[in-house]
Amino acid sequence: MMADNSKQKTKRLRANAPKNRTGCGTCKIRHRRCDEAKPICNSCHKTGRICDGYIDPSTGKKFGGHAGRISPFFGLVPRTLFANEGEAQGFQSFETATEIQFSAALMNNPWAPSFLQLAQQDPAIYHAVIATGIMSRTYQATPVFSTWDSQSNSMYQVALQQYGKAVACFRWQLAGINLDDDHSPSPPNALTCCILLIIFEFMQGNASGIRLHLKNAIKFAAGLGKCPQGQLFANLLALIDMIMMMWLNLDQSYSDISLQIPEVYANKISLTRQSDLETLTYDLVNIKNEVMTWRHAVSARRNAKAQGIGPNNTSYTASWRTIQSKLDFWHRKFTAVSPTEQDIATHRPSLLRVNYLVTVLIVNEVHNKQLSAQSLTKTNPTAGSNSAKLEYFQEIIELIEGVLEAGYCSSRYDVGAGEELLENTGLLPLFSFRNSFIQPLFYVAQKSPHIQLRQKAIRLLLRKPWREGAWDSFIMGSIAQDSLDASISEV
Repeated sequence: MMADNSKQKTKRLRANAPKNRTGCGTCKIRHRRCDEAKPICNSCHKTGRICDGYIDPSTGKKFGGHAGRISPFFGLVPRTLFANEGEAQGFQSFETATEIQFSAALMNNPWAPSFLQLAQQDPAIYHAVIATGIMSRTYQATPVFSTWDSQSNSMYQVALQQYGKAVACFRWQLAGINLDDDHSPSPPNALTCCILLIIFEFMQGNASGIRLHLKNAIKFAAGLGKCPQGQLFANLLALIDMIMMMWLNLDQSYSDISLQIPEVYANKISLTRQSDLETLTYDLVNIKNEVMTWRHAVSARRNAKAQGIGPNNTSYTASWRTIQSKLDFWHRKFTAVSPTEQDIATHRPSLLRVNYLVTVLIVNEVHNKQLSAQSLTKTNPTAGSNSAKLEYFQEIIELIEGVLEAGYCSSRYDVGAGEELLENTGLLPLFSFRNSFIQPLFYVAQKSPHIQLRQKAIRLLLRKPWREGAWDSFIMGSIAQDSLDASISEV
């Protein structure tokens, strides 16, 4: 009996031994050995995870436990997660501004991933969130007139450092350097990181960086398949692809017809018959959005054709004719309107005229390329002669030059651009591609057949930089200058 009691006692002592009970909760869930470093274990620190804390068996004191130390100043992430005050401020800027601005640009469609929540789990996303938040602060400080000076702006330098850390972490995750088997990011995390890097590159005007991250994001999207989460990402990427085509005047997308075009900009609303410039502003925005989705669809089908999937030419022709009809109808109404004194004071007639001209030029360019691709003809008789196109380019330059000489001042919020969602918050519409003078100038700077007009458009963009929503004349002028220099060097 005594021997049996001794065995039972030994079993009880062994069951209560602390060696199998220590370690943070996060390591236990991951089945990893925890070194119990204070206040955060090294395993969680290296992988960017939230250390759930552990109990010191000798004192009963709890260490770590980020989840229980939420600061009221930040909604999701505790102060102890940040290495310095700059990181904390960058995260706060993203939480209180950037994420709201991005959601407003999506018209509150639920396509954006949970940036803030994922930042607590993934170091690459964490640094990308901070970098993007800091960048948005630099624009908030100069809401209308651009004062971009990347060399002297200390906030921009901090943002670049965080961006560099995000890219380094992301590459490290993808390369599989860490011995931990589960360090590689899941497809949703990889996509989220790419989207944040795209946003950052957009705000600093790095066209090549945007193309690189967008191309990678579309590859990662293939790993999600047709699940609901995958469709949300596909919608968001298709929208980003469309906007980048418009923003950079690209004639080729990175996506194909497997990425379905979201309906947020595919506005099929019939044009109204009212005749005032405010109504015509809304109508032109709808037409431009429809052109943007149509332009992307043509490029996506062209990509699909290269992969052996034939495009639907009947659908293309119907869409082109519908757009042409709407443009003609809009122009007839515009020429019949007598502008008010307020319209003239805000340069609205000139703004609408140059945006109509650039839209016509874009439609004709896409249509001519489509006809050429179909080997039907090398020219499009309905698109006008080269002399007519040159007149459009010249008129855009003359109208905008006159407006700038008169002392143009861009408004913080614009009618017809959906920016009222941000007006109540006081936040700058960083991702609003409103009707602007910058886009037509940029188009001339890239597409004019005469180098003198391209050079003049670039000078106007760079002379006294200004902003119109998401359009930044300094950034667009710099991109156009690089493009012009490259084309000259090739000759």
